[in-house]
Amino acid sequence: MKLSDAVANNTYIISSLSCNNHNDAVRISALGFIPGSKIKLLQSSPYKVCIIGSGKVAISDNMADMINVEQ
Repeated sequence: MKLSDAVANNTYIISSLSCNNHNDAVRISALGFIPGSKIKLLQSSPYKVCIIGSGKVAISDNMADMINVEQ
């Protein structure tokens, strides 16, 4: 499932990235969205707010569409 379809207050594992180009992959990875990482989705609207490691990151739905997760 895509992170854009995920439900708030649930924990997920990033399974893969499906980026359209190398720059998107670099940007997403730099924020900590790396396959195998555990994330918790705190808020789903208007932006996706996630806890990754010890930090919080907010991303747009367009970026969340490039991140595949599983529970």
